[in-house]
Amino acid sequence: MASIRKFMALFPDEQSCRDYLFSLRWPRGFICTKCGEMRYCLIKTRNVYECANCKTQTSITSNTLMHRTKLPLRYWMVALYWVASGQRCSARKLAQTLSIQQRTADRLLRKIRLAMHKSEPTLLLDFWSREKRSQQQPIVRRAMLKMHRSARAFIRRYYGRRVSKWNMLYYYYEYRFRSNYAHHFIETLSSLILASCTTIYSLNEYGMLRERKEVRPAA
Repeated sequence: MASIRKFMALFPDEQSCRDYLFSLRWPRGFICTKCGEMRYCLIKTRNVYECANCKTQTSITSNTLMHRTKLPLRYWMVALYWVASGQRCSARKLAQTLSIQQRTADRLLRKIRLAMHKSEPTLLLDFWSREKRSQQQPIVRRAMLKMHRSARAFIRRYYGRRVSKWNMLYYYYEYRFRSNYAHHFIETLSSLILASCTTIYSLNEYGMLRERKEVRPAA
């Protein structure tokens, strides 16, 4: 695993972060979510992409966990690397590393943990829910209870015993996500960044959007 210094050498400035996010969101090139147009212009003063056809404007961070963020993108990349690498990442340590307030670091990590939850393909393994456990077959219920005990042990080991009941859910998200994505750094990083993002398309969906643009009803 590359060190965080080597990782951040890949992102020396904000533009390199935006270029990376662009390649994740639009791996086959920009496409407008409204009309399917692939031509665009970049409004550099606001860092938004404007569709050449319908003039819809899209930010590189819109509908991601970084939506409307006021923090530098490099700060997000540090936090995401830290979490994706599988290391313990506390708000206090993150605040010290980035020279930001601990409250800001706590909000940043909470958004990342929520993204962990949203990136999951199924909610079947909501092992912390007593109601959902009771609805499962005995063998599944026992597996969920075992995971619940392991999650609580993980939280005590990494974050101590003083975790509020309200925050506990976010740490459950983290435990489940880490368990599912252990040892898959690149997949982990992209999953977190693209969680909740509504502008990621398959090749077929690109084609459907293009057809919607090209085949229009006669006036």
